[in-house]
Amino acid sequence: MIEPSWRDALRRRPAITMLTAAAAVVTLAVAPAASADPDPHIPNGEAGWCPGGQRPGGGGIQYCLGAPFPSGAMYVQTWSFGSSGPLRPGAWMPNASCMAWVENSLQGGLPYGGDPDCGGGPKTIHF
Repeated sequence: MIEPSWRDALRRRPAITMLTAAAAVVTLAVAPAASADPDPHIPNGEAGWCPGGQRPGGGGIQYCLGAPFPSGAMYVQTWSFGSSGPLRPGAWMPNASCMAWVENSLQGGLPYGGDPDCGGGPKTIHF
């Protein structure tokens, strides 16, 4: 039997180093990304994330409220029945709109004119 020489060991070292590097790259590429806490201003009724609470509306409508901004405005996601009314299951709408409480109801406009200000964000957020 032939004993391995020091030259054989030197030839194997780059291959082992390459395999180790490849394994490290695959591990880092497949590792899950760290999940951040959701923004408390943006509600997600489907996930049950309503930091400002849920409120009933007329006609079977439900509102999922985001945390209010200093101006009192907030993003609101709406749940309602489909076009077939109560004969089909309802669903959360795929967007949230910037609204404010005006005379005990949610409004997209303000009585003194203008739109609610949701921290300088867009009027509507699409999910």
